[in-house]
Amino acid sequence: MDGLIVAIGLPVTIVCIIAVVACVVSMAWAFGAKYPKTENYTLSKQWKREPLLLSATEVSPVSAAHHDASVDDLIGGSASGKW
Repeated sequence: MDGLIVAIGLPVTIVCIIAVVACVVSMAWAFGAKYPKTENYTLSKQWKREPLLLSATEVSPVSAAHHDASVDDLIGGSASGKW
């Protein structure tokens, strides 16, 4: 049993120590790195990206069941814009 602990435990310990040292070195190397500033978007600028519409639910529209068109806004929200 002691031979197994040494045979398995020593390589695992060495790999963990190497991983920790690699993480510390990479953090120290990137500490002084200057990243380019991102440009903040304001409504006065033209939108240059493709439209993106995500849904958090797979709920079907319920306006037919409740006979009210405004109920859809409560479930999935709404989106408007220039498509």
